[in-house]
Amino acid sequence: MSDDKSHEAPHVPHQWTEEQLKRRRQRNLALAWVLGALVTLFFVITIAKLGGNVAKRPVVGAADRFELVG
Repeated sequence: MSDDKSHEAPHVPHQWTEEQLKRRRQRNLALAWVLGALVTLFFVITIAKLGGNVAKRPVVGAADRFELVG
């Protein structure tokens, strides 16, 4: 009869200390900066690979695409 769980103490959620919250915020900010730097790096590499001719090409709009389909 030791399987009866009605006598167990209720689960108390973990309370974060100010130091833990501060470290968590710092870690989240560091991750955000790293993610932003990677996005910027990928953007710059993509533009560099496309070269300067990307601005000189003709722009095809959505209206032109619908005319081809119809």
